[in-house]
Amino acid sequence: MKFLTPIILVLSLVLCGCNAVKEDAAAAKETNKQEQLSSKKNDESKVEKNRAKSLSDVYVPNPQVSDDTKLLHAGQTIEDSKGKVTLKGIASLNKSYSVGPVEMKIKNVKLLHNKPTYSLMDYFHSYTENYEEFNFIKVEVELVNKSDQTVYFGPIAHLKTNNGETRNFEDDFYIEYLGGEIKPNGSKQGALGFIIEKSSPDVKWIEIQTSNVLDQNHKEIGKSQKIKIDF
Repeated sequence: MKFLTPIILVLSLVLCGCNAVKEDAAAAKETNKQEQLSSKKNDESKVEKNRAKSLSDVYVPNPQVSDDTKLLHAGQTIEDSKGKVTLKGIASLNKSYSVGPVEMKIKNVKLLHNKPTYSLMDYFHSYTENYEEFNFIKVEVELVNKSDQTVYFGPIAHLKTNNGETRNFEDDFYIEYLGGEIKPNGSKQGALGFIIEKSSPDVKWIEIQTSNVLDQNHKEIGKSQKIKIDF
């Protein structure tokens, strides 16, 4: 028995050590799993933040501009924490255009006057010297890729007014990620906003030109279109 006691003690210590190692390994594995889940959630959050809204999503107002959805008649005004917006003109089209495999529906086009709140003036200063108040064109669109391949498309590559003023896609201050990739049978919806400097004579119409539609290899599969819209 005297000889067995040390052996039993050694075996006990070995077993305890093995259990401790197993517990440490399990804890490390669980910690690693949690870190991977956290990293995945962060990545998904980033993707979600940068993703354009699909047609099934609830429309979320732009963070820089007052929600003008209730402005349907010229002269109407709305004021909130983002500033004061007045509707100067509207063209409610709800008209669809086919550009290659992409169906683009133009819902509303609005001419608006914006007086942003002081805290947002710096944001608009990068788009215009008249950042305290300005006119802008808002174009609401829906895009549907009716093909079974990824395509690349921009709803507005260029915009021109009857005053001869021009804007391109880089001037869009709504930044709702409507241009670029559209997944197979995928969709996007949202708005684009372009500040205009010339308001005299009155803006009576605009002409927008879409981009071409490109396939996965960036080869053209749809010609750009020009669309004239009267206010």
